[in-house]
Amino acid sequence: MDSPVIIFSFIGSSATGFALYQLIPLLYQLKKKYIEFQQINEFTPTSLLNYFNQTQQTTVEAFIAGELISDSPIISKVPLILSEKKIYYIYENGIKKLIKTLQHGASQLSIADYYNKIEIWKSSTLNYQYSLSHIWDRFLPKQLSIFQRLANFILKTTNLIKTRKLFFKGFHTGLLEREFGIIAKEFYVIYGEIILDKKLNKMFLQNPKYILKSKKQLLLLIQQQIKFKRITIAILVTIFTIWTYILGCSIKNLIFKFLKDREKKRLDKLRGQKYLEINNYECQICYERPRNIIIKPCKHLTICHECLQRFKQSKCPICKQQIEDYIEIFFT
Repeated sequence: MDSPVIIFSFIGSSATGFALYQLIPLLYQLKKKYIEFQQINEFTPTSLLNYFNQTQQTTVEAFIAGELISDSPIISKVPLILSEKKIYYIYENGIKKLIKTLQHGASQLSIADYYNKIEIWKSSTLNYQYSLSHIWDRFLPKQLSIFQRLANFILKTTNLIKTRKLFFKGFHTGLLEREFGIIAKEFYVIYGEIILDKKLNKMFLQNPKYILKSKKQLLLLIQQQIKFKRITIAILVTIFTIWTYILGCSIKNLIFKFLKDREKKRLDKLRGQKYLEINNYECQICYERPRNIIIKPCKHLTICHECLQRFKQSKCPICKQQIEDYIEIFFT
């Protein structure tokens, strides 16, 4: 019983310990990032140009606030800088299943205020999900056969009757197209590295990392991540403590059992004698009285004192060695 408990508790303790080893550094990195982002300045293109002129710097990492503009925006219900269209299967009970995501972005992009603008170089690592707005939905119904409609009806009825719903969703009744996007000429905040080209007298933002609706939004997102990591770490610490306690108790019990077995083996002879039947101690001559004479020098315990005196034994009944002396023992 102890061995499986030790194995499972060791695996559980090791797994949670490794997870904590991975998570704790990530939590410190998030806290460090949060402090760094708090201290990083937020500029408009014009205020950033003034900053460059005052400090004589030509590059800086910062948050830039302004309108996102493009010479060739994507035409949708509203002009878009970036479009992300998601297509879902829709089922009888309204369940959506994402089957495809289509993305399309404007070829040229800048962030601007009333006086100046910063041209943005595209980046594959750009995170824009926090700035997307819901643009439109379109439902495309699917013509189902009689068999498919019947199967959907039976499934829907079964799910209404049973408390545990069936895994099979049925046949999808149509497609839902849903578009999200970044709206052109709306106010956004972009974080990245800005370079001033003095020859062209232009500013460029390379390797943009985030497109946000505000700097505060990013700080709140990092705070949420920190909170989630803290809760996860607290849960893992609790599980790790429980598994480690079980492991420690199991090892302690195993050690005690080992020491107990060792002591038992050491006392086996003495302990065993308590349970021997008295017949095993019968005198080898009369078979009536218990043997109580240890013969010297062979040290055999074979006969009783009465038989030794009565028959005047001169040799040991077991090994036939000459009796030189004897010791009489008394049972109490």
